[in-house]
Amino acid sequence: MELSFRKPAPVTQVRMFWHDGRYPVCPRCGISLDREYQSFCDRCGQRLDWKHYKEAQIIYPDRI
Repeated sequence: MELSFRKPAPVTQVRMFWHDGRYPVCPRCGISLDREYQSFCDRCGQRLDWKHYKEAQIIYPDRI
């Protein structure tokens, strides 16, 4: 059984918050990461690939 989270997954989305800045999104669990260019998601353990991060899709969460 291969553990899929060990294979690097590309970071393709960034969440832009109006007052807090922008945060990359883990491609496996969908949670915002605390820092850019970290090797693994600190929540689900997914290994991250940052090669195409500059072309990542920007997501604007709904305002409350």
